[in-house]
Amino acid sequence: MDKFLFADGEEVCLYDDGKITRQQSKFISNYKTAAINVERAKSWKQSGEGAQFRGDVQRVSSEDDFKSAINGVYFTGNDGEAAYSFTVNGTSGIYKMRLGDEKAEEVHVINSLDYEFSGGCLDSGSDMLATELRRNFYNSDIALFDLTSGDYKTVTDGDTLDSDAFISPENGNVIYFSSRGVGRDMNGSFAGYSNSTVCKLDISRCDIEEVAVSDKYHYYKPEVFGGKLYALRIPAKEKKPNPVIEIILIPFRIIQAIANFINVFVTAFTGKSLASGGSNPAKGREYDSRKEYVKGNLINVEKEMKKNARKSKGDYGFVPLSWQVVEIASGNVIKSGVADYDILSDGTFIVTNGKHIFAVSDGKSKKLCDTGNCLKVAGRHLSVKKSDLFDL
Repeated sequence: MDKFLFADGEEVCLYDDGKITRQQSKFISNYKTAAINVERAKSWKQSGEGAQFRGDVQRVSSEDDFKSAINGVYFTGNDGEAAYSFTVNGTSGIYKMRLGDEKAEEVHVINSLDYEFSGGCLDSGSDMLATELRRNFYNSDIALFDLTSGDYKTVTDGDTLDSDAFISPENGNVIYFSSRGVGRDMNGSFAGYSNSTVCKLDISRCDIEEVAVSDKYHYYKPEVFGGKLYALRIPAKEKKPNPVIEIILIPFRIIQAIANFINVFVTAFTGKSLASGGSNPAKGREYDSRKEYVKGNLINVEKEMKKNARKSKGDYGFVPLSWQVVEIASGNVIKSGVADYDILSDGTFIVTNGKHIFAVSDGKSKKLCDTGNCLKVAGRHLSVKKSDLFDL
């Protein structure tokens, strides 16, 4: 099996034959350090008796106060080198790093306060990166970067949300991506999105076509392997709870809430729980109460972890099991509960459910490793025909 990259929080990770090499983003780390140092240098203005008198007391930020993430990882054409896209507070960018070399300086490709770069695919033969360029909260385009020169060109536009760019392994001028149209009311205000479809763009012919669309599903992360089109399929409307069952359960939930309140009250004043002995089903679990924004969907991490724990035998994550990697033509399901995936050169599917990474081959799934918060995986990609976009 080929080696692959994955993002785990703020780390770029390399999986190579069972060995995992983790590398912190230097830009994010330096950004946090610089921001905190600036605040500390000015902290005298927001501390002391004078600040208390003015009501201007402020706490100096810590690293936990920053909203940051690695949102794309890619193998470049240089052996031992990777590129990654990131977002930290209002800054986004793309950098290159030497894998396994903590002392090597990262190479700047682009930084922006106006756009956010995320996901996509890199053709290691030409070092052309196809990625999402987010213009605002509602709209994004597909942009193609020449990582050698830093130049880039946007190849889609309009009132749409375009993402998950994939460069065809046969032709670097052919780009697959997922697209959602923006719906607006009579005043021009945002009203919602259409279902996500898969589009195919041929840059050389300036031609675009819709190749996968459904009234029931969203299709994200399109990839082509062996002449077949795959995608991450998500129900357009999640199944709602049965209202009759919900009504029946109301008295039991009220009783449970009262019991939990009393238990917390007693524990706070006596240090002991009402329930003594027995195993604690919550012990050992590391539920994350945060909410994750994945593929345009806001996921309640703790809620989905509990739900998946009831339905799965083990190694579950926080992604709904209804999120499935499928082969479009046949509808054949490769893996359920998937946040992201990629296909390696030997046809092995690498998939993550946020907490674990699996290899799926010949219908068999094998867990490779555990993660803290993994939403991106990537193998090496190489197109037979190099794109001539930047030769024009």
